Amino acid sequence: MVNWVETVQRLRRERGQTQAQFAASLGTTQATVSRWEAGRQGPDREQSRAIVALAATGPVGSGGSGGLTGATNAVAGAAPWPAPGMSDHLVATELPGPPGRIQDLPILGHAEAGEDGTFLDNGMVTGYAGRPSNLVGVANAYALIVHNSSMRPRYEPREIIEVDPNIPVQANDYVVVQTTNDRAFIKLLRRRTQRAIILEQYNPPKEIRLDPANVAVMHLIVGAHRVYR
Repeated sequence: MVNWVETVQRLRRERGQTQAQFAASLGTTQATVSRWEAGRQGPDREQSRAIVALAATGPVGSGGSGGLTGATNAVAGAAPWPAPGMSDHLVATELPGPPGRIQDLPILGHAEAGEDGTFLDNGMVTGYAGRPSNLVGVANAYALIVHNSSMRPRYEPREIIEVDPNIPVQANDYVVVQTTNDRAFIKLLRRRTQRAIILEQYNPPKEIRLDPANVAVMHLIVGAHRVYR
């Protein structure tokens, strides 16, 4: 496993760059580099490849490896993503909300291409979205990115949904259903019995029945917003 805090700090300092300058070299933001160095977030697959390429160029203006061969090999040889059997298509890491929102609502999980689901990766944070006012102070609130059209027109692809795990769900709520194998689905809860959890999907229309033993949690969706850039 790559120590991203040490690797990023060492590379940036050997290049003699500020966090903002280092971020510009990678095509990302100073806030993202700050989270890497604080250990709050690791780079995704594309970002790690960009770090490898940057390490190979050495200090600014040197044209050499800058003594980072070991770090470069460590980054290139490590494979913290994806977990076995999962897609390597990680979600975007910078998705601000509407103007005025603080961008600190953690985005969990990554999408598996071609599947109607998201892997929550045991709570791994893959980015941050704008926090709505109704989730201010809710420490365990989180966001997910809609990856398909199964709940259109209610939720569109690339829309950000906002989740409050503390409010009990009931029939006719829109929910995130997390299964025991860490997959998550965005559906409408129709009813719940001791034998089955019945969900509704809009596109194409169908009813989905899950064994309660295979459902880890159901969380209430309390809001959504488009991706703002």
